[in-house]
Amino acid sequence: MKPNVMAQLILKDWRLQSRLIMLLTLGGAAALAFLPIGGKAIVIGTVFFFVAMIFCACLLPIQNIVNEQKKQTLPFIMSLPVSSARYGAAKLISTTAMFLISWLALLGAALFMILVRHTVPNGALPMGMVLMGFPLIGFCLVTGAALVGESEAWATSALAITNSSYWLVWFILVSRVPSLMQNASGPVAVWSPAVFKILGTEFTIVLVILALTLFLQSRKRSFI
Repeated sequence: MKPNVMAQLILKDWRLQSRLIMLLTLGGAAALAFLPIGGKAIVIGTVFFFVAMIFCACLLPIQNIVNEQKKQTLPFIMSLPVSSARYGAAKLISTTAMFLISWLALLGAALFMILVRHTVPNGALPMGMVLMGFPLIGFCLVTGAALVGESEAWATSALAITNSSYWLVWFILVSRVPSLMQNASGPVAVWSPAVFKILGTEFTIVLVILALTLFLQSRKRSFI
């Protein structure tokens, strides 16, 4: 496939999904406005901040991958000079890039509230970074299932698994690494070896899922 055709597929996805990305990103950023109020408002703002991010992790793969298959736009794409592997690469790049735009924007907003506005103690940084990895992993799982499985059932199953496991994974982490919660209210961020190990594990999982998705997609010989 010519590079400009692949770029056009990526730009097409951005044009279709940019409004969704912007709305969810603005929603997550708006939730941070609750933090300066203090008290229970911090909990409310934090919850809705992550809800917006999880919504983006769920909706973007469905809208950008599954719905394209449901709306029967693949026959048109098959008429273009594009292989199954290149199509999968374009979809993976566009979907991942769009989510990372939202994820990084929200990460930057959260860091601003902690490091500049000081609405939350610096001790919450390690815990926050660990929590930020959950929606990223969930997004990769849903995207991989939607792209490789090529069906709504695969994507829905991945959604159910990821959305029901967030609390369980966090419970296990807090149980095994109690310092995550104990140091969260402190004035200084404590970057313990356990925190670096968790962050490294999350990063590795993300890379493995994306690489495996790209590999499995490259093995296909057709879109059907």
